[in-house]
Amino acid sequence: MKTFFGYALIVFSLLFMIIIAFPQFYSLNTSGRIDKNLSLEFDFLKDEKASVVLLFFGYVGCGDICVPAMNELSSIYKQVDKNKVNVYFINILNTTNKDTPHIYAKEFHVDFKGIYLNSTGIEKVARKLNLALVKVNDKEMGHTGHLFVLNSNNKKHTLQYIYTTRPFDENSIVRDINKLIQEGNET
Repeated sequence: MKTFFGYALIVFSLLFMIIIAFPQFYSLNTSGRIDKNLSLEFDFLKDEKASVVLLFFGYVGCGDICVPAMNELSSIYKQVDKNKVNVYFINILNTTNKDTPHIYAKEFHVDFKGIYLNSTGIEKVARKLNLALVKVNDKEMGHTGHLFVLNSNNKKHTLQYIYTTRPFDENSIVRDINKLIQEGNET
């Protein structure tokens, strides 16, 4: 009987870890979208005027997740109203030069913004958004490739969506961004 409960506990633990690591399993949206309504305040967004903000967390030098995701974000950005949407690349590995994230982001689109955070800033943002970050070494971080979409109203930001499935479903994301813009225009 003890063996049965031991195996059951192991299976339950594994399933729980899979659900936490891969939220697309419990997302009701086929694009991997998780709907949220969470008010957020980040220092790097205090002067942001766009009605929709896209946040992507990665690091300069990440080739397997960040480069493809940033290329997808560039494609998405070309399909939306650039006067109402801003894209931020937030560097999660603070061993780089402070200017490097900004230069890196601009490689994908001239309008993209790169943000450097110190260790404390990274920890605060990670805690607020439940980011899974694992430092592999001084030049690599294990991280998810999620896209966070914030709606902005009078400098108050609300996390609306998290897209967990990669590659991103660009059509769904563009449609959702346009819907947020339209809703913002109606208020």
